[in-house]
Amino acid sequence: MLTGIETVWDDLEAIRRAAVAEIHPECRKDLGQVLTPVPVARLLAEMVSDWRGDVELVDAGAGAGTLGAVAAISALSSVGRPASMRVLAWEVDPELAVKSKQTLALVSERFDEAGIPFEFEVLTEDFLHGAVQRSTGLSSQEATATHAILNPPYAKLSSTSNERMLAERLGAPVPNLYAAFMLAASALLTGGGEMVAITPRSFCNGPYFKRFRRALLGQNGLCSIRVFESRMRAFADQDVLQENAITHLVRGRVQPEKVRVQVGDPGGPVAERDVPSEEVVFPADRDVVIHVAESESAANAAALMHELPATLETIGVDASTGPVVDFRARRWLQAEHEPGSVPLLYPSSVDAGGVSWPGSGNRPIAIEDVGATASLLTPRGNYVLVKRFSSKEERRRIVAGPLLADAFPECPRFGIENHVNYLHRHGRPLSRQLAIGLAAFLNHELVDVYFRSFSGHTQVNATDLRRLRIPDRAALEEFGSAPCPHEACDEWIHSFGLAVGVSGIGEVDHVGQTSAVR
Repeated sequence: MLTGIETVWDDLEAIRRAAVAEIHPECRKDLGQVLTPVPVARLLAEMVSDWRGDVELVDAGAGAGTLGAVAAISALSSVGRPASMRVLAWEVDPELAVKSKQTLALVSERFDEAGIPFEFEVLTEDFLHGAVQRSTGLSSQEATATHAILNPPYAKLSSTSNERMLAERLGAPVPNLYAAFMLAASALLTGGGEMVAITPRSFCNGPYFKRFRRALLGQNGLCSIRVFESRMRAFADQDVLQENAITHLVRGRVQPEKVRVQVGDPGGPVAERDVPSEEVVFPADRDVVIHVAESESAANAAALMHELPATLETIGVDASTGPVVDFRARRWLQAEHEPGSVPLLYPSSVDAGGVSWPGSGNRPIAIEDVGATASLLTPRGNYVLVKRFSSKEERRRIVAGPLLADAFPECPRFGIENHVNYLHRHGRPLSRQLAIGLAAFLNHELVDVYFRSFSGHTQVNATDLRRLRIPDRAALEEFGSAPCPHEACDEWIHSFGLAVGVSGIGEVDHVGQTSAVR
């Protein structure tokens, strides 16, 4: 085993910290780069299952070289040491490339002491272009990289960007640079090669990443995934607020029967479960959504949700985003409710107890009811409003409030701002009982726990709501007719769970009582 390893970690972290201090934050932002702290890098390295043999390690978007260096030192200190190691580190920023060389030179000294051949190369060319050039025409049997470890840059890609087109050559057009890097790293791996990446968790669901998920999981077997309890711990010294996941994949491998799911922050306790792969990616799911049930109760919640008999579509309900985009409709927005205007509802108006108007904050509260705004306004009636944005730290990921027809008796229409989803019947209102019942169900703990298992970002998209399985219309209207809709919903869910053999989803937390606008 390697001696003095704590000193090695300290030396590597010192180089990284110096890089963080020396490089202007705006420069890092332009590159979409976050430099991986040693404790986080060690989590990635620990996921690698086999370092034996002649290792060729790719570190894509190497930054200060921390990830590749930590992986190499971890391999050197493992029971199954490599026979030799070569590190290929790509870093397009010249200043960071110098740090990578400094970091990997420290690693080289340790390999020399151990008598194991080691070499490294820091490439200052663009990784995507380099990966496409190297992998074009190669099969996984002809590729030479045995391992890839990466904390890829984060940057949204336009539909016409060169990076998006390069990613399509590697398997799928992608909406973000980090996904392109993952496909590129996968393309460089030989059959059986391992890739470990820390990325935003947002690729796990949503239509924009669907083709990426199909390509990634079509090329690789998903072996393990780790999520963090806090969005702020992993990259605290760089002010990154992002839900991250560490994903371990093996090139060309048939999907394992079990996927290891880990939950825990760096340096803290870790909860670990081996989950059947069909509970992570459902075999019949055309959207290839990746579910990460963080506990046994979350797994039970998912099992129960899949047994529910209906969807919004089957009960004749649709989900849409609010039509009013405030910066585009600015000329018609008003700070006061004046004659000729109607209420404008922002997310601050929505909570689990109903809808409040005007909401909190300094936003406009009304919109003019004129011919130019006719297409932006919604006719008075019963609807369900759902906040589009939340965070992991909030008490509820989905927050739904029933908006009832008697909320605005003086107004034939109202405006719904674009950061709010609303449930309707093909543009028309719902029945009062259905609106109240749907809101009660969406606010239930069952839905919250299930939604957190696959939603890797702060948005609650209309697409996500359409995918949810729900009770049938009769049950929802029964909740909406009850004196306490939340309790009626809770009782029905627990009875349904017993009937289908699923229990242990926890007790509902009554977050509000259904009411009209206050």
